[in-house]
Amino acid sequence: MRPVVCVGLAALVTACAAGKSARGSGDPVTLEEGRRFTEAAVTVMQAYDLESRFQEAAALGRFASERARLLKDPGGEARLQVELGRVLSRQLRHEPGLDAAQVLDLLRRARRLAEDSGDARARVAALDAEGMFHYFDKLLAGKGEWAPIVALFEQSRDLAESSGDTRGHIVALFHLGLTQQFQEDFAGARATFEHSLALSRASRDALMESYNLRHLAGLAEDRGELQLALEQFEESLRLREQVGFRTGELFALVTVAQVRSRIEPKGTSALEPARKALALALELKDPSGEREARAVLGRIHLRREDATAALPFLEQSLSNAESHEDWLSTVDLLLDLTRAHALRGERARVEERLRRARAVATDHGLKASLAQVEKVERELARAP
Repeated sequence: MRPVVCVGLAALVTACAAGKSARGSGDPVTLEEGRRFTEAAVTVMQAYDLESRFQEAAALGRFASERARLLKDPGGEARLQVELGRVLSRQLRHEPGLDAAQVLDLLRRARRLAEDSGDARARVAALDAEGMFHYFDKLLAGKGEWAPIVALFEQSRDLAESSGDTRGHIVALFHLGLTQQFQEDFAGARATFEHSLALSRASRDALMESYNLRHLAGLAEDRGELQLALEQFEESLRLREQVGFRTGELFALVTVAQVRSRIEPKGTSALEPARKALALALELKDPSGEREARAVLGRIHLRREDATAALPFLEQSLSNAESHEDWLSTVDLLLDLTRAHALRGERARVEERLRRARAVATDHGLKASLAQVEKVERELARAP
């Protein structure tokens, strides 16, 4: 993403200079100049965001949205406020300490500003960004219901399509696919991801192509089509390397390791990408990436029936998930630890982990996770 940042910053400086020149000569800043400024600022913010440079992205967003306000560009101000809200939403999941209520309030104010401005692209982005805030609340913490989240993405999709906002259309479709996937409408999710993927390829949007391939691969993995899943995960990794999306590379390495481990449970081919993922997470200081990398290393050792090697990775990942209130991952890791203790014949620890997993899933309304708890309970009951 660094070339994108450099190009975007150059465009931003040019747009600022044009605005200053116009004001100095007594000419008004044109609408087109305002749009160029907004596009340059959003591009740089998104590049910073993808590198998990949240503070830099947020600082730029605050500066740029204030400038748009002073220039009386409500559409540009709305888009920049939306992007600021999107950055802060992602930062919430990576760095503890932000006030979630304040982030949601910012997103809602940005949406009102977008609606008042009449700028279709700003409205598309605002609907989608607010939807993603609630999506992660639902997915990770069990808060809220799916219907209003889906409604926000559907509105964003419809408006993007009718207004010719191709990128907004691709993104909204992808996010709708996520809601279908996690409501277990797998056929619907697959069709939606394939639609978004086709639009991504047509517009040569490698980043969104990588996202759609990643989730199509996940669906293939769930169907047991492991070779197809591996091919799609590896293509997603290649695309992320191509665009310099380093945090994305991290998670792509995790999924490649995971599927290799499923194809060859006793083999070692999964260890290299998993270790690369952990090294990258530590380099980037990305706690969610570190959590996933340690978890996959634990699971690789678990499939190799080496519970002693698996336990430290799983324990560290669990501590990370609990401290970040990622309850979905917490349940999964408690179940992995249950299996590790079962391999070691530690019955009391097995029962303790299962009770904790059931309590977390119940307390946070994670129905799919509760079903997984019950599945593991049945598996262990049948074990000799």
